[in-house]
Amino acid sequence: MNNRREDTAFHARPTYRIISGAFGLLLAGVGVYALFFVGPPDALRGLVGAAFVLLGGNMFLAACRAKESWLSRIGPLP
Repeated sequence: MNNRREDTAFHARPTYRIISGAFGLLLAGVGVYALFFVGPPDALRGLVGAAFVLLGGNMFLAACRAKESWLSRIGPLP
């Protein structure tokens, strides 16, 4: 018998795609919030906010396209 779960890469499974897409939207939202709505602007907040928007957007697009996101390529995080 051919098991579909073993043939499909982890990043192409529907549950993984839904969860990582939702997490990507959350990261992007946090980044936008940090860029525009938190205190007076400074360089560190801008860099962190931009990084969250970039990584969250990449994770959402990767989930839509069934590809690996940049965060999933760096391996397990502690």
